[in-house]
Amino acid sequence: METHLTRTARLAALFAPIGLAACAGGSGPTLDCPQVAVLQQASHLIRTAGNSNDVSARIIDARVTGVAGTCKPRGDHGERVVFRIGFAATNGLASRAESQTLSYFVAITDGERIIDKGVYPVRFDFRNGADQAVATTKPIRLDFPRAPQSAKQQVLVGFQMTPSELARANGGEASAP
Repeated sequence: METHLTRTARLAALFAPIGLAACAGGSGPTLDCPQVAVLQQASHLIRTAGNSNDVSARIIDARVTGVAGTCKPRGDHGERVVFRIGFAATNGLASRAESQTLSYFVAITDGERIIDKGVYPVRFDFRNGADQAVATTKPIRLDFPRAPQSAKQQVLVGFQMTPSELARANGGEASAP
């Protein structure tokens, strides 16, 4: 029988973070793919009822388990990065919901500068008394020019958080909004 721990370990291995940079290989063109990574500061979200840090006040405890994908040539002058994001969540003691939806982001960055960012929903199904759920995005496709600049860019993913959720995720105390 598969336990939550073995299922989580299997999913973590499946969605282990990958770097898509330096995708050169074979007899095809050398690609300058951006790295796709989970932003550590936005990888773990704990949403609570109020500002309590007590486990009994948790509505949901969710993690980005990783990203997996490929980078391939697109036409004569481009490259396409295709990846999926894996998530795992625990329905908190303060929740009676059969499903919960959180927001995650996909951001293209160049150093400290955000070039583009989109925010999307991810739904967790807790029907039939389940307290654990996993989710995976549909394939996300991003096109980049085939240029050395593309290799300097990053695609970062994580949960879209409120300031208090971000503080909690980074070891700080929850603060009033």
